[in-house]
Amino acid sequence: MPESLVNKIAAGEVVTRPAAAIKEMIENSIDALSTHIGITIKEGGLKLISICDNGKGIQEQDLPILCHRFTTSKIQDYKDLTSILTFGF
Repeated sequence: MPESLVNKIAAGEVVTRPAAAIKEMIENSIDALSTHIGITIKEGGLKLISICDNGKGIQEQDLPILCHRFTTSKIQDYKDLTSILTFGF
């Protein structure tokens, strides 16, 4: 994503507790079109949070950008922000 576009977006997930991480991962599962989501939590999420789903997952062509900051395959231009139909970028 171009830096000029990044500067126009006030977005980001700040995980402050295990529940916020679980919410984010469930949203990712829903975005991946999952019809079944399994959740395992140990010690209130402090020891383990595991989410298993049957979603489509990341596209192979998106793997190289997976860990880059401010990277998404859904936004190429500012106008794309008006057509996002998922929970996350």
